[in-house]
Amino acid sequence: DRVIKANSVRYDRTSGDFVAEGNLVYSTAEMTVTGDRANMNINQNTGTVENSTYYTGVVNGRGEAKSINILSRNQLELSDATYTTCPPGEEAWQMSADEIHLDKETSQGTASGVLLKLAHVPVMYFPYIRFPIGEERLTGFLYPGIGLSNKHGTEISIPFYWNIAPQMDATITPHNMTKRGLMLENEFRYLTELSKGQVEYNYLDDDQYGDRREKVAWTHTVVPDPGWSTLINYNYVSDIDYLNDFSSSLGSSSVTHLERRGQADYNSNSFVFTTLFQDYQTISGTEPYKRLPQISLNTRFTNEDNRLNYDINTEYVNFDHKDNSRVIGQRTKLNPFVSFPAQADAGFLIPKLSLYHLQYNLDQNAPTSDESPGISVPIFSLDTGLFFERDTSFADTGLLHTLEPRLYYLYAPYRNQDALPLFDTAPTTFSQTLLFSENRFSGNDRIGDANQLTTALTTRVYRQDNGQELFNATIGQIIYFSDREVTLPGQPIDTATRSSYLANVFFAPNPRVKMIGDLQWNPHTDHTEVSNTRLQYDAGGGRVFNLDQRFRRNDIRTQGASFAWRTSARWQFFGGHEYDLENDHRLENFLGVRYDDCCWGLRLVGIERFDEAQSASEPTYENAVYLEIELKGFSSIGSRKDIDKLLEDGILGYSR
Repeated sequence: DRVIKANSVRYDRTSGDFVAEGNLVYSTAEMTVTGDRANMNINQNTGTVENSTYYTGVVNGRGEAKSINILSRNQLELSDATYTTCPPGEEAWQMSADEIHLDKETSQGTASGVLLKLAHVPVMYFPYIRFPIGEERLTGFLYPGIGLSNKHGTEISIPFYWNIAPQMDATITPHNMTKRGLMLENEFRYLTELSKGQVEYNYLDDDQYGDRREKVAWTHTVVPDPGWSTLINYNYVSDIDYLNDFSSSLGSSSVTHLERRGQADYNSNSFVFTTLFQDYQTISGTEPYKRLPQISLNTRFTNEDNRLNYDINTEYVNFDHKDNSRVIGQRTKLNPFVSFPAQADAGFLIPKLSLYHLQYNLDQNAPTSDESPGISVPIFSLDTGLFFERDTSFADTGLLHTLEPRLYYLYAPYRNQDALPLFDTAPTTFSQTLLFSENRFSGNDRIGDANQLTTALTTRVYRQDNGQELFNATIGQIIYFSDREVTLPGQPIDTATRSSYLANVFFAPNPRVKMIGDLQWNPHTDHTEVSNTRLQYDAGGGRVFNLDQRFRRNDIRTQGASFAWRTSARWQFFGGHEYDLENDHRLENFLGVRYDDCCWGLRLVGIERFDEAQSASEPTYENAVYLEIELKGFSSIGSRKDIDKLLEDGILGYSR
């Protein structure tokens, strides 16, 4: 697998030495070296090539050197050398160095006295660097990140990667912000045969905030044995403004609680067992209860058609709270149920009988004098539906059209539950799921009384040649035969005879176009309560366009658009806009461009984001500019992580 070509070669068969002169070419499977003259030893795979050029095919790396010392089959040492991955004559970037060492065996390169040039203009000098020529990990400094914002000032981060061992590593990043100071960002990852985890710790003595600020995040998962799994998830921030100041997306900055969780699960073919310890750090809003612990055991026996099926869900929770005025104690839930699903191609009929039993043992501040209240509520439901289908066509395309009416009857008698505390229960947001749910409350402190019938109709259209779903739509409503007397404190009895109408639609006339929408309409007020719409055009190849609208009466009214569009192999443009119509201000705007050449790339993004933490009468915004320069086959310089997160969160369907 080694070839030597030259105008003339003098070879000593005994020693393996040879001298080659004139149009020299020395090549292996991994590299090719050319030059004027070579002194080499074939047996030892060593030698020197003068006035040479080289090419390593793994990452299309190439360069020139005054001399190349071939140390082994996979190692080169170059003096007065250059390195680039650009084609000849198109050196968009080039690294020159006093010495370069390339090691194919470790897939790493080192260099001393390094000058980095972009378009022949010197931009950086390094006394010593290491760089990859493959995928192997190596301890050393990574390339800096650069950003600019009105909230933090000029930002420069210089990550240091520590390859501690094959199963663990760390990244330590000094992140300097001219308006705030130096933040130290640390990430430690580890992996064992049975577990893996990640620890993050950030620290900043904030000049602008006037105090020290910290963030801790730890996730740890273990799979000790088949069926068993454990999870630890711990989060902490030093102050309530931390997430708003240092999050890179609107969603992250609006988090109200940070979870701390320890959990162990066992899954078998017949049951699922879970033990959970859960607490929160409250950023805003009310402090939730701690679960110390929550233990659940739920069966999952194989359910078969046309026979009697039975299961049981059980739960025990110890609720605690740091506010001494709140009620605390334990809750036990038993929920056995039986069903007899009769199903056929034309339809289904599923009667189901459930029993909910709640039992409390309250340690303090019970709602009544009864410290051990409990209730039992039987629930009967009957779920039935039919499937009608017909063959049809449109524009010479064979279609299958279905109509699927569905009725769901639910009955649960009223039981007075005023003596029960409220640990984790709230009204469930009215949605498609609630049409076919046994309980209108989330959590397990209230079991809603019911005597109601859900009526729903679904229609679908499929292509017959490939089975692609082109269209589906559903509309449904609940008809109430009695008032709903079980309520939460301060809420009136619900006396409406009909619920709002719920409708959703999906339309995809071809693989590129998709429209999704849902609507909640109140017939008593003739008002739309909720509506959400999204239109997407995804042409593939880095071309996607989205329009979206969200509305919830007296709460949310936003509209937005986002796109990523590759106009050619070299150019891609992206942007996004989201506006809060309810409060009449912009939520987020961003606009950027990507340029790709054969050996380098550039991404530049500007962003404006509403600052939720400010209480000024006029909306205030955080403005930032992110830049990334990618030297392909070498590294990237700039704000790659920030840009990736911004585009992935802001553009549905975005891909690099």
